[in-house]
Amino acid sequence: MKRREWKLVHRQDLGICEERGLALISMMKIDFQKIKLPVQDFDSMFVLLLTVSIFAPFYFSVAVTCGIAVMTMMNCRKRTKAFSSPYSKFLLGFLIVPFFVSATYSNYWGMLYAIVILAAATCAFYVRSVMTRQLFDQVMDLSCIASIWCAAIAVFQKITAYGAAPRYRPVSAFHNANCYGMMIEFIIIIAIYRIFTKAKNKNFYLGVIGINLIGLYLSASLSAFVATACAVMTILIFKKRYRLAVGMVVLAAVFISVSLVFPSIFPRGLEAIHSTFGQRISIWTTAVRGIARHPFLGTGALSYQMICEQLGGYKTYHCHNLLLDTLLNFGFVGLGAIGVYVITQFKLLSLRFKSNICMDMNILFLAAIVAVAVHGMTDVTIFWIQTGMMFVLVFSSTGIGSEYLERKLRLPSLIPDYAEDVKVRPAYLKN
Repeated sequence: MKRREWKLVHRQDLGICEERGLALISMMKIDFQKIKLPVQDFDSMFVLLLTVSIFAPFYFSVAVTCGIAVMTMMNCRKRTKAFSSPYSKFLLGFLIVPFFVSATYSNYWGMLYAIVILAAATCAFYVRSVMTRQLFDQVMDLSCIASIWCAAIAVFQKITAYGAAPRYRPVSAFHNANCYGMMIEFIIIIAIYRIFTKAKNKNFYLGVIGINLIGLYLSASLSAFVATACAVMTILIFKKRYRLAVGMVVLAAVFISVSLVFPSIFPRGLEAIHSTFGQRISIWTTAVRGIARHPFLGTGALSYQMICEQLGGYKTYHCHNLLLDTLLNFGFVGLGAIGVYVITQFKLLSLRFKSNICMDMNILFLAAIVAVAVHGMTDVTIFWIQTGMMFVLVFSSTGIGSEYLERKLRLPSLIPDYAEDVKVRPAYLKN
């Protein structure tokens, strides 16, 4: 073959190779674009990270919550979106006040808690602003899976401590047994929610409920037993499962009757109810006297442990009542500020029910409110970073499809809004 002909053939081969290479690269690009990662954006990653941290020792929850809060405040677009919901800026503005109130009364723990509360509120607004239906269900499933690990820890703690302390109440990965009990309340109603929304995995969620009932029994939290029953009844009634609701009432009646005949079956024994009630009366009486001393702004978070010795009350960390603890810590002004935001959320929830937006999520959130309210009669476990952020994750569902409804609740802005002007249309998302 002549040299000129060889060069021509060689150039033709190179051209063919080049074309094949470009085709292969283009195919690789197309394939890469079709890949769907479990976490498609940083917002989802942060929310899932927060979910995992809740089921780890509380140091992790505090670190992740504060980290998300700082990130939100430093990013203009995220900050604008997070605080676009009605009365969010109003509530955050008030939450700055307890820090200075605590400083006035040398309540140093209250100052620290005030900072954490600010971070938790900021994180809550951020999570609500980025929540989607798909992400919400991922968070709920991840919570169910993590709860199995927590139940295993509780069983291990009970077994290892049984010889030295038969009545030991395992705390799992949480602050105390009552906090663990409240977490179980949330997990059980979440599992029921997923049974209705993802029936094909019904056996898994029933298993989650059974495992967490074991954890609830071991935690021996009497308030959690009652709160769980009330929350589950709320779901069954709103889902019109009246037969199951009646069956649950009968089962509860049988359990109480058997407990009266065989008191040892009850986790802590019936005598625990009498002694616990006596302690609550002493705490509540002391709290009322403390509220009378500083009725308007309170004396900051964790005020009860500061006044219990001064007023001769039962020594503990808080008032064991959600209303009294709020009044003692933040006064009537604080209760009013929090009340305005809570009432706004109830109005939004009512509009979501009327508009048939994410009905199953609405019922789940309502059940969580019932659990907090019932448990809050005798304890304030919701004022803890892990339980509080778990409630925030459930609460974040109210941000899905609510942009149009929130216009009816938002106060007129006195300052121009420089955020992107997005046209919002009504969203009707049925489960």
